[in-house]
Amino acid sequence: MSAVASPLDGVRVLELTDESAEYCGRMLAGLGADVVKVEPPEGAPSRRLGPFLDDEPGPDRSLAFWADNVGKRSVVVPDGPAGDAAVVALAEGADVLVHTLRPAEAGTRGLDFASLEARAPRLVVCVLTPFGQSGPWADYLADDLVLMALGGSMAACGYGPGTDGTYDTPPLAAHGDQAWRTASTYAVIGVLAALWWRDEGSAEQPPSGKGQLIDVSAHECSASMTEWHCMTYLCSGSVFRRAPQPTLTAADGRRVAALNPDFLGAHVFTNLLAMLEAQGVAGPLSDPEFADPAHRASHYGEVWRAMKRLAEKNDGETLYRLGQSAGLPWGVIRAPEETAEDAHLRARGHFVELDHPELGRHVTYPGAPFLAHASPWRMDRRPPLLGEHTDEVRGEWGVEW
Repeated sequence: MSAVASPLDGVRVLELTDESAEYCGRMLAGLGADVVKVEPPEGAPSRRLGPFLDDEPGPDRSLAFWADNVGKRSVVVPDGPAGDAAVVALAEGADVLVHTLRPAEAGTRGLDFASLEARAPRLVVCVLTPFGQSGPWADYLADDLVLMALGGSMAACGYGPGTDGTYDTPPLAAHGDQAWRTASTYAVIGVLAALWWRDEGSAEQPPSGKGQLIDVSAHECSASMTEWHCMTYLCSGSVFRRAPQPTLTAADGRRVAALNPDFLGAHVFTNLLAMLEAQGVAGPLSDPEFADPAHRASHYGEVWRAMKRLAEKNDGETLYRLGQSAGLPWGVIRAPEETAEDAHLRARGHFVELDHPELGRHVTYPGAPFLAHASPWRMDRRPPLLGEHTDEVRGEWGVEW
């Protein structure tokens, strides 16, 4: 274990979730909490999600499970009332319970906040569900795609209108579980605030000594991802219309995201022009009239054609760095697997190797999302085998089932 204390050292977190909230537990584990994942005898559903190590399915070989469960411990409880009783008993010895049960199911299983508060008044209960614990949709189901669609963020993604001003392409969803990831991140913030309110307080508000319910609606979290678009509508009635984001195709076929330099001010165009002239591709942009933003706006095709000429004579990595040298937020578009070779991430020590003794090998994982030098991210435990820590946790927490 790390010799330097992590922020949540000594905090016990009980996790009873499906894959939608496992990232929340992973972050709490990274902050130093002892995260105990409760699983049924057949294992959490995410253990059955591919891809699998060496394409061999198995409950302890899911790379999807590994990604969000590194740093946790696993206990197995029986199905039915006996398992629910075990969860309640474990919760009595925990600081935090994170679960994904919708209201009706939580009540039936005795895991609603009112029941838990009566038995464990210091317990922070964080519930992450599609639509929260109240309201007409509280017991509805949703996946990540539905949440992004209902929340409004999906409408902001995709291609702009055609030449006739109409949209003949549908909105697009970002790949991966973006809505769940956002909700899990907000859930962590809520848990940290609740622990502070319980244990630390402030000059104006002494520690309460009490737990509370953190009700996280992934739908509301998705709505927050609309950034200023929803706010603009609420204040002015203006409706956001998506527009295509420009990319340049380099000589080697790589694509580079290239923001319009006018978004960053006139001085950036001056830098861009100097770079284009040095590369011999400025063309008419060298004419003094292009120093006028209004002229550039009405002749933006010339600006774009000059940038395309620049792209055609440079490979993607060179083009990316040329743009950055001119003060432009350009970036080569990399596939996810290329991130593993990112020199900047490696220079900052982002990737972590963990030992899998049962496999006789080390596995490299993405590491901390931030660096806190005095209270470092903890990542020294590989994802748990199914039920690996059942006896260990029962002994430590004094619970039997």
